[in-house]
Amino acid sequence: MRVYITDTTLREGIQSPSLELSLEERYALFNHLVSLNFYEIEVGVPAKGEEEREYIRKLTKGEHADRVIVWNRANIKDIEYSLSCNVKKVEVAFPVSDIMIEKKLRKSREYLKGLAKEIVPCCKEKGLYLSVGLEDASRADYNFLLEFVELVKTHGADRVRLSDTVGVMNPLSVAKVVKDLSNITDVEVHFHNDFGMATANAVVAVMSGAKFVNSSLLGLGERCGITPTEEVVIYLEVILGINTGIDIRKLYEKIREFVNMTGIKVHDNKPIIGTNAFTNKSRIHIDGLSKSKDTYLPFDPQLIGEMSKICKGYYS
Repeated sequence: MRVYITDTTLREGIQSPSLELSLEERYALFNHLVSLNFYEIEVGVPAKGEEEREYIRKLTKGEHADRVIVWNRANIKDIEYSLSCNVKKVEVAFPVSDIMIEKKLRKSREYLKGLAKEIVPCCKEKGLYLSVGLEDASRADYNFLLEFVELVKTHGADRVRLSDTVGVMNPLSVAKVVKDLSNITDVEVHFHNDFGMATANAVVAVMSGAKFVNSSLLGLGERCGITPTEEVVIYLEVILGINTGIDIRKLYEKIREFVNMTGIKVHDNKPIIGTNAFTNKSRIHIDGLSKSKDTYLPFDPQLIGEMSKICKGYYS
């Protein structure tokens, strides 16, 4: 089984209140992500401005242009900006919940369907690979969601991005919607982590048929962020044996380089990357580990280029 990871640190991650990157740092991070062999790298938003477009053009002129995907709002001008960057892949976000349609767009469902009938064929006529983003899908009317996905598929969308914009989904609700949408088209998932569910939701989505997963290094993104790349990749690869294409041997090293470059603070207990992630302290655990690492570690940390550790304390 193969699952494709789209790392979105360079777009969603930069929306984190904790992260600002210079253009040179963004280029460096792109090369970091390429070295880890991500299938796609969401690099930015062409409509942001000319500086952003020049940065994206530099990436699309390079040897890894095929990995570049960019984010767009659902309007023709945004698509034109993307085309000016010579990209081959776009994600176009359509707000699909009534909350977003009525309160943000101040429009109707019929308006949104009409917009999709205009935007989707436009992208395909220009030769773009198109992922249709279903913004706030987790709060959308379910029948309308299915109807909208059928519509964009009929008009040529290559896949849809199921976006849990405010992080309210759980594994049971994820399993149902991913199975239903997968009967219509290929599914990409984008889970926010407002309730700490993003990794579990992404794993269940893959087990339910999703072929594409969005993630970011350390889970960086708006508010509480999204699915952390290191968590979902290692769980899929090591625990479930699912091929993500990522070079996990370099993952720890590259994320640590990213941490050093940005000064991002990582909690000691952060899964996979925290300083305590593979450290045991109690006497019972240390005794077990002296007999077999399998006893108190979920996997051998050497798989990702890290070592297990012990420390002494009250219960040692």
